[in-house]
Amino acid sequence: MRLRFFCAAGVALCLCVVVAGGPRLTAQEGGPQQGNERQGGGGMFMMGANSAHGTVSAISGTNITIKDEQGQTYTVETGPNTRIRKDREEVKLTDIHPGDVVVAVGNLDAREKTVGAMFVVVLNAQQAARMKQMRADFGKTWTAGKVTAKHGLTLTVERPDKVIQTITVNENTEFRKRGQDGEEDIAFPDIKVGDHIVARGALQNGSLVATTVGVMGPRPPGGPPAPQTQPNPQK
Repeated sequence: MRLRFFCAAGVALCLCVVVAGGPRLTAQEGGPQQGNERQGGGGMFMMGANSAHGTVSAISGTNITIKDEQGQTYTVETGPNTRIRKDREEVKLTDIHPGDVVVAVGNLDAREKTVGAMFVVVLNAQQAARMKQMRADFGKTWTAGKVTAKHGLTLTVERPDKVIQTITVNENTEFRKRGQDGEEDIAFPDIKVGDHIVARGALQNGSLVATTVGVMGPRPPGGPPAPQTQPNPQK
C-alpha cells in the first residue's frame, strides 16, 4: 500500500498542474507505476504549476500546438535541451503526430498560452485515461499542495490551482516522507508549514479526511529552470 501510495503521490503535484493549467500530471509516464518500480517518485515529474496538456493539432518547426479539454490552444516551444518521452523511452520531435495526447512541462505563460518546454511526454490511451480520472478525483479523493497552516489535527494547504483546502487526520492516518535516501515513516508532528504534501482520503463536511499523507520534500517541485527555446521556432 505504501509503495502504491507514493507512486500515486508522485503524480499528485504533477497532475495538479493539469488541474490548474489545463497534469500535473501532472507525469513522466502519465500515471502511477505498478509493481516495484521506484524511479523519481514513481516515475513522475513533480513540477509545480508549469505545464499544459492536450491533443496535438499541429506541429510547425520546433513548435507543437495542442488543444486542452476546455478548447484552449497552447503553443509548446521546444529547444535543443527539451526531453521528449514516449512509452518511457526518449524520442524525437518527429515522433509526435497530430492526435497524440501530450503533457508539456516547463515555463508556462498562462496569458500568452505558451510553454517553453523542458519535458514533453506523449501519453498512450491508458495513461491519458488515468490522468483524466485523477483530474476528476482531485480535491475529492486526493489533494496536494503546500502546507500553509496547521491547527490541531487539521492541515491547510494551498493547491497549485490556488484553491485552499483543509485536510483532517486521525488515529488511522498513515504518514510517509520521501527523501533523497528513500521513504520513511513519520508522524503528524513531523509535518511542517511549508512542506509539500499529497493526501488521499474522502471528503467529509468540506474537509479531506486523510487515510494517507505523504511529504514530498522541503523544496517545491519543479526541477531546473526550463531550457531556452529556439527563436521562432517546443510539462
